[in-house]
Amino acid sequence: MTDTERTVAPDQWRAAASAAIEDSYAQFDWLGVVDEIGRRPVFRVVCRLVDPADPRRAVRLNAEVDRDDPVIDSLGDVFGGATWHEREAHDFFGVRFGGGDDRPLLLRAEYTGFPLRKDEVLGARAARPWPGAKEPGEAGAAGRRRMVPQGVPDPEVWGDRQGAPAAPDEVAGSAVGGRVRRRR
Repeated sequence: MTDTERTVAPDQWRAAASAAIEDSYAQFDWLGVVDEIGRRPVFRVVCRLVDPADPRRAVRLNAEVDRDDPVIDSLGDVFGGATWHEREAHDFFGVRFGGGDDRPLLLRAEYTGFPLRKDEVLGARAARPWPGAKEPGEAGAAGRRRMVPQGVPDPEVWGDRQGAPAAPDEVAGSAVGGRVRRRR
């Protein structure tokens, strides 16, 4: 059975969760974030709630928060398990949950950046070459077209390059996979 989806405004996030509880969706399942860069300049915060009497019934609450100031109310006092998920979302995407616990959960306190944002440069990949020429286009893989996997930005757009950093839309547009394109 598919989940019922409810899209709510960020300022109605807590009210929507309370309404879902009244509709028998009282069991917290998970909360996550989707980076919508390249489609819209937002993060989509998703919370899945289940009906404990019938686990096949579930609702997904969706709220879009602005990339420049990603803030939404915490559900930690409504669902105890939500706090862990919110801290993880803050670590990896930078989404802040108002009234929640903002201590780092999985990353070191001195870490800067948000590694699951699509426009984040992956430092380990930019700092040193991948060993063994496992991917087409790397040293030792002569005669093959340079390719990048789906979701990985084109190396001509991000990483170790001259000039100003690429705009988020340019990075997202290059993360479609396939043959490496040249900048215009």
